[in-house]
Amino acid sequence: MKKVQKGDVIKVIVLAIIIIWIIIFFIDYFRARQSKTPIFCISEQTKEYDDGTVYSCTGLGYKMYKYDRSSIDASIEFGPFFIKERTE
Repeated sequence: MKKVQKGDVIKVIVLAIIIIWIIIFFIDYFRARQSKTPIFCISEQTKEYDDGTVYSCTGLGYKMYKYDRSSIDASIEFGPFFIKERTE
């Protein structure tokens, strides 16, 4: 019988974490495309403006912005964690 090495266990754990992260990312991505709120938000925030609101959700490595403003024609943005909120 072959002995399980410590390196093999670490590889399996890292691979499982990556697969779980990919599943979480795609679940929230497809929910955002359907104009639904993401499930796996680390932080949520809603900002009030004179012409509407902006909902933001920060997940594990990504952000989503849902614009409900008359001065911005985009409704939803989903991207990496370093994207910034549009002001105009």
